[in-house]
Amino acid sequence: PRARRRGACAARAGAMTEELGAALAGLRVLIPRSAETADATAQEVRRRGGVPVVLPLIAAAPPADPAPLASAMERWHHGEYAWLAVTSATGAQALGAARVRPVAGARIAAVGPATSHALAEAGLAAELLPDHEYTGRGLGEALGAVLAAERAAAPSPCSAPDPAPRVLLPLAEGAGTELERALAAAGARPDRVTAYRTVPTARDPEAERAALDSGIDAILVTSGSVARELAVRCQPLPPAARIVAIGQPTARALAELGIRPHLVAETHTVPGMLDALAAAVGASAATPTSSPPFAPDSSGAHA
Repeated sequence: PRARRRGACAARAGAMTEELGAALAGLRVLIPRSAETADATAQEVRRRGGVPVVLPLIAAAPPADPAPLASAMERWHHGEYAWLAVTSATGAQALGAARVRPVAGARIAAVGPATSHALAEAGLAAELLPDHEYTGRGLGEALGAVLAAERAAAPSPCSAPDPAPRVLLPLAEGAGTELERALAAAGARPDRVTAYRTVPTARDPEAERAALDSGIDAILVTSGSVARELAVRCQPLPPAARIVAIGQPTARALAELGIRPHLVAETHTVPGMLDALAAAVGASAATPTSSPPFAPDSSGAHA
């Protein structure tokens, strides 16, 4: 009986692997994110049967002034923060480059699984992630709920109140303020510091056009920075390509740039984006139409 169960489990695993490998069979998927993160995305595309086309449009760069980050790291190592909240894998890598170390009694929150993994590679263990929305807002809600619960469970108000917990936020230059606002509303003292900058890669118009004209079926847009570079450098976009946004903030950034996203991942990760793409491909294959159902709206696209 055990052998039969093992055989059945192996058969199911094999069927799942075969199904995953066929999900994006033959689709050419453009990956316009940074070279540091493109490899893992390309591997996931291949695992699902797709053909990755890597075209890095952005790159991570150190802060123009490294002193504030170095000072923040010193405060972190001296135990001045209750929490460290990290909003991207690139931010985690920047902390690793700044030689971050775990601190006894301090806790770490990550925006999602990829960031948690990058933190682990830097020697840090994230104990808190949002349940489902892997965005700055989702992280702010998750950490804010923990802080509010701890505040509510504090001793009697007759005793001296504890100072508001300090939270270190190593962010990209120009990042939004949703996370800070959520933490401040929960009674924390967020301390924002620039951990890295997102900068455009060097232009290579011939290589860019060659990639875009190679029969692209889908484009993965993982951030507002990627959206901006697509709008500036990659017009016209391939007319048959599905534009896949990693979440609503990126979808809004695309829309503001005049690019209509066709799909928005429910799970805000690269696998979530590819799940959404596979579902759309399957649905369109099951319901053939006389004209492409996902033709991009480029009426307001930037040149």
